[in-house]
Amino acid sequence: MRAWTVTQTGLTLDPHRPAPSTTAAAAAAVTGNNLLLRVLYAGLNPADLALMATIPSWLPWRRNPLAGLDFVGEVLAAGPGASSSEVAKPGTLVCGALGVRQVFFGAGTLAEVLVVPADLVAAVPKQLLGSPRAAVGLGVTGQTAALVLREAEAEAEGVGRVGRVKRWDGVRVLVNGASGGVGSVLVQVLKARGAYVVGVCSGMNAEMVRRLGADEVIDYTAHQDLYSFIAESTQDHRLDLVVDCVGDSELYTRSPSYLRPDGRFLSIVGGKSQGIYPFLMHQIRPVILGGTPRSYKILGMGPSGAGAREVAGWIEKGDLKEVIVDSEFTMDEVTTAYERVASKRAKGKVVVRMSE
Repeated sequence: MRAWTVTQTGLTLDPHRPAPSTTAAAAAAVTGNNLLLRVLYAGLNPADLALMATIPSWLPWRRNPLAGLDFVGEVLAAGPGASSSEVAKPGTLVCGALGVRQVFFGAGTLAEVLVVPADLVAAVPKQLLGSPRAAVGLGVTGQTAALVLREAEAEAEGVGRVGRVKRWDGVRVLVNGASGGVGSVLVQVLKARGAYVVGVCSGMNAEMVRRLGADEVIDYTAHQDLYSFIAESTQDHRLDLVVDCVGDSELYTRSPSYLRPDGRFLSIVGGKSQGIYPFLMHQIRPVILGGTPRSYKILGMGPSGAGAREVAGWIEKGDLKEVIVDSEFTMDEVTTAYERVASKRAKGKVVVRMSE
């Protein structure tokens, strides 16, 4: 098979854009609870770049590590431990994302053939069978959105009315990065649950975010002081929840002017410190030492088949009507595709078509 392998630690992409290397084909005998897949599409994420930059490729257990987390594939064979699974039948289209353990030991989805535990996959929803590439949204993107919603509802005194009555009706939520992969999913599902959604994005993406269901859209490029504008526009109705899909620390430190005292701020972006800095400075630093007097939490998601099935349920119920695909690249264009991800201008998912 052909696969993309990580040969150097860092974020610099080879300007010569070499073709993917050829590696040994996966063994025909599939063991344990694993599935052997023919990968149809791989979805790229900012997390891919972070993992390639931080986990050394020279570690002995990461020999010729592969890149990529999200996948959509066709089942070729199943191990004895997976044979009773509903997704084990050859020919079934499945999707999901690799877990941290698989990636740490060198697995990746930018390969024509993939061995993956059956408990990390879900069947592609019937609504997406005609366009299976959109099922990459059931990987890191969709499952991160699901984690945000679960976290927002988790505590009894959580997000204003959400935490107390377990309903989103009338709850005011600001989604920063509303046109991105996770943000575009959250806008749709929050609106379907009855929340009042304010999306922050660039003006060129504003119409798309409105189409997805946002009640208000703020063009961050149109305001010299975005945070003062948010405070002014929400002075009569403070926010119950802010979800930061970009990694904007100032959005949190200035949140007392627009986030209710019992509201919450959730971030999904760890930044260059891989979450250490925001955890120390925002999540655990007390107010007496300069911390911001609002609840903050940075989230880390571990992919699972249950998470993928939860997102599939949104699609089946109609809560998630559209998985936004920014662009599609071929197997030979992976470095260009990652450049698109690194630009932070992608609207939704960047997808790689792995086979014709």
